[in-house]
Amino acid sequence: MAFEKWSPVVVLALAALFLAAGLIAREPAEVEPDDPPQEFDEQLARSYVEAGCWQCHSVSTVEARLSSAFGALATGVRPTGPDLAGVGARYHPDWHEAHFWKPDDVYAGSQMPAQRHLFVPGTPQKLNGLGQRVVAFLLTLKTPSRLTKPWPQGGHVAPEGDAERGAELFRRECAGCHGADGLGDGPAARFFDRTRKPPALARGELILQREGESRRDTIYGTITNGLPLTGMPSFGNRLSAQERSDLTDYVLKISGK
Repeated sequence: MAFEKWSPVVVLALAALFLAAGLIAREPAEVEPDDPPQEFDEQLARSYVEAGCWQCHSVSTVEARLSSAFGALATGVRPTGPDLAGVGARYHPDWHEAHFWKPDDVYAGSQMPAQRHLFVPGTPQKLNGLGQRVVAFLLTLKTPSRLTKPWPQGGHVAPEGDAERGAELFRRECAGCHGADGLGDGPAARFFDRTRKPPALARGELILQREGESRRDTIYGTITNGLPLTGMPSFGNRLSAQERSDLTDYVLKISGK
């Protein structure tokens, strides 16, 4: 049938059909929900800026407010370090103190320099006023960011591991807190005085034992998930499943289990 012979009714019907199809095809994707509101204490943020943390870090959840209050550089001039959004829900204040004193003790291979200007001279376990306010600011940053992966949660089943490989991983990743021999006496352990000190794994100490779960899976799960708001970080996004399993077997070995 030639187009010019189509009735006006048919033409209008076809036009309506094409229009509807176009609207359906162009329907916008579901909008991601906004992050929950993040509180902003300008006085504490001022200490964060004064301490120079912005030279390597960003805080994406308060970026606009940092820029408005202190200028664009305060949002992160060279964000080579991790985005700090959500860090307040991860670590205990004692961990932050140990991190400021010698970052490599609590995060192996950290490129962050020691922040000795945040401590009272001659007292390596006592933050000065500026250091205390910086930690207080970090503890307010509880809203997570899409820039960083969340810590894993839930139970985990450990794959087969190798204790010999785990020994080297332990010296690199864990000895700063748990000690070279797993006795809970690593150089960072002295900072943990308001929360539980790193357990002496070589004596069979554990922070958490889940009911109905094997000791091996509990250790593997703790390494994977970390223990939020303590000194135990998550290695779920840092080490592979095999490496975490190797670590687990080494911890079992030194604990005699």
